[in-house]
Amino acid sequence: MRSIVGTKTTYTKEQIQQMYEWQNEHGLLYYIEYNSGKHPQIIGDVWLAEDDYAIVIDRAFRNRHIGRMVTKYFIYKSQKMGRDFITVSEIFNWNKASQKMFTNLDFYPFKENKDSWSYRKRLKKAQKQK
Repeated sequence: MRSIVGTKTTYTKEQIQQMYEWQNEHGLLYYIEYNSGKHPQIIGDVWLAEDDYAIVIDRAFRNRHIGRMVTKYFIYKSQKMGRDFITVSEIFNWNKASQKMFTNLDFYPFKENKDSWSYRKRLKKAQKQK
């Protein structure tokens, strides 16, 4: 399994379980299921916190607009929750596909990190000045 930074890394079941437990305690964590007609299978996960959004799709299921559909739903969900923004804390510079997907959904880079950018989408219209 590759880590989020793109290097080959082996994670133990305990490490993965700890990550999911932490995410579940600090936001909304969902598994992404795909039904190919035979049976549903988990192909990724998505996490929405107050100040962060993260999505991971299995490599075999990328380029099918699944991430875009899921992200559109979480934009809607964030609006219904009354949030002003939805923020992706880190998209690595090498991850051009994610950058493209998020910018196509009107996210914009707003903070440069060491090897990545943070992206944000405004959910509420700015109030007009009187």
